[in-house]
Amino acid sequence: MLIDSKPLLAVAYGKQHPAKGTLSIRLFSGGEEAGRALKRFGIELIRRNSVKPGVIYGEIPDCPPGTVFKDRREAYDAGVHRTTQAGIAGQADGTQSICLSDGYSDDEIQGDLITYTGFGGRDANTGRHIADQKLAKGNLGLVENYKLGRPVRVLAKESVLTARKSHNEYVYLGLFTVTNWGWGMRDGWKVLIYQLRAVAGDSLIPDEVATALTRGEDVTPLRRSAHVNRIIRNYDVAASVKRLYDNTCQICRTRLLTAAGAYSEGAHIRPLGIPHNGPDNLENILCLCPNCHALFDGHALTVRPDGTILNLGKPAGKLTVASAHGLNYEHLAYQEQISAASSRRANSS
Repeated sequence: MLIDSKPLLAVAYGKQHPAKGTLSIRLFSGGEEAGRALKRFGIELIRRNSVKPGVIYGEIPDCPPGTVFKDRREAYDAGVHRTTQAGIAGQADGTQSICLSDGYSDDEIQGDLITYTGFGGRDANTGRHIADQKLAKGNLGLVENYKLGRPVRVLAKESVLTARKSHNEYVYLGLFTVTNWGWGMRDGWKVLIYQLRAVAGDSLIPDEVATALTRGEDVTPLRRSAHVNRIIRNYDVAASVKRLYDNTCQICRTRLLTAAGAYSEGAHIRPLGIPHNGPDNLENILCLCPNCHALFDGHALTVRPDGTILNLGKPAGKLTVASAHGLNYEHLAYQEQISAASSRRANSS
């Protein structure tokens, strides 16, 4: 079994100096420095740089959330983020990890939520957007992860968490799932915006890590129970819209009957949470069948403020709206805006 040099040295130090305990891995670098120190304990290191691991989704053995790396190269060698430059390590069929860098001011952290902007379209010198981002490669891979519920590893530069430019090490935050994606505007260009949520028990809460780092405390690299700041949905709202339409889809007018009775789903028009911050009330929810719900969330189906249904940008009927619904058509306009680039991409392919 291969063990990373830094935790090995930390434990070895604690064995030699039981009164002082295990050494903090933040007090030293890995690589040659750790190798020279381990030799004094009679431990010889071997290099595994020549062994290139394949595509790995999910956790990396012997690398728990809270592991600190001195730079991107160490994170690369550990298999946490297999690129030393790009913010996304992935392909069109799936993304394995992302890295939050202080060069991207659009990224936000709120409790256990991360808002992450996709790659591409930026000027390397100014950081400003000079072109539309494309739903391709790692950007598309994050959407595939969203559809499959597949987790993404998240690496963060300390300065992103603490807002202190001098903090240059990287912290592995653990596993996150993509809970939402859509389009936004930056500098007049379209960008992809993703929302990721910490996986309880398999991740650290970013803002709690930020607080510890700002205080100069160590980030404990141990798995623990997570206390998360989740959005509490009002399920009475979904139940109300289903009753209002007798479980009939407002888009295709299908009413599904199962052995347990009629079935439909409540679909939020403007997504909840950052960066969209849609309300959880009747004016921001539709009654849809599972198929239309998936197409609506996947930005294939949109509804214009006049009720016209668009399927990949082409008219496909009118939305059924009950007089008692009180639908806010501004939310429909917002959903059409964040879906527009998806429709153009599908029509051009």
